[in-house]
Amino acid sequence: MPENIELKSVLDSIQTSVQGFADQQKKMQAQLDAIDKANSDRHLGGAGFDLAEELKKDDAVARLLHDKRGSAILTLSGTKSMIFDRKAMITSAAAGSQTTGVLQIDRIPGITPEARQQLTVRDALTARPTMLQVIDFVKVSSPMSIASPQVEASDKAENAVTFTSASEKVRTIATWIPATRQILDDFSELASFIQGSLAYYVNLEEELQLLSGDSTGENLNGLITQASAFDTSLLSASAGWNKIDIVGRAIGQLATAKEIVPTFVVVHPKDWTDMRLTKDQYGRYILGDPQTNVMPSLFNKTIIETTSIAQGSFLVGSGDQAAAEIRDRMETQVEISTSHSDYFVKNLVAVRGEKRLALVVKRPASFIHGSFTTSPA
Repeated sequence: MPENIELKSVLDSIQTSVQGFADQQKKMQAQLDAIDKANSDRHLGGAGFDLAEELKKDDAVARLLHDKRGSAILTLSGTKSMIFDRKAMITSAAAGSQTTGVLQIDRIPGITPEARQQLTVRDALTARPTMLQVIDFVKVSSPMSIASPQVEASDKAENAVTFTSASEKVRTIATWIPATRQILDDFSELASFIQGSLAYYVNLEEELQLLSGDSTGENLNGLITQASAFDTSLLSASAGWNKIDIVGRAIGQLATAKEIVPTFVVVHPKDWTDMRLTKDQYGRYILGDPQTNVMPSLFNKTIIETTSIAQGSFLVGSGDQAAAEIRDRMETQVEISTSHSDYFVKNLVAVRGEKRLALVVKRPASFIHGSFTTSPA
């Protein structure tokens, strides 16, 4: 009997130690989760807010989660709209699962997103809201002639000017993704999905449209589509030329045309790398020592590197409101609904991301588009 009592005491001591270790591990995991949650905004691009909390405070989303039918709309403004990423059917299987076992696993919270480019073209342009779906503006079609010296006490030369109006329609850019109601019930999974989902691809399409939209159908009328062609006769075959020379000549072309002073140059990252590595006859880098922090600029114009423009081409233009501007009819909006097809019967929901905007190019001649591979005329 004393031996049994001693054995029971030893087993109780071991159980207490194991339980204490488990409790301590849970506390450490809770601290790590809190740190990951606090840093999640920074890792997702500095959105600066917790979308899960935003959703919890939204009455429409709370009603949808309770009733499991109807729809809910969440509008994200400014930098809050830049926190989205992938597109795929969202189910419990797609969210991932783990097999239970004896040993615990070290799971890093969150989802590592795929490679994504930085979207910067919108930042180079002026943007302001509109409440209507068509933006109309008046521009000079035939300017006044220059004044001239006049004879005293005689009739002065009369001048004239004519105007014309132009307009741009607000266009919609949108995409959506289906999910099961089961994953909707798991609120944290829904928040993670929204934080890592649709708006990036909406904004990526917006950037492509701002540059190269061809104005057909519901496409925007992009900057490159309306830009003037680069005058290759400004280059000299005998003097030689490189990509930096071409950008400089394009800027000079705008100055000669008396257009608005350009503020940016859009190039493909490979073309900017070529320019950045350009050397003089002594092997020195033209655009600064690689060990120094050189701002991406040429001739005091901001360089915008983006794969949204084709390699070998460039766009020089102005972000001045008098040259072009973005008119936002609706900022990025996310809508969650069961009211689609037979989704209510199948326990599915649809999550849609969209935005509405117009690109108004008032002075197309303030933009020059050309190729780095075109020889001098």
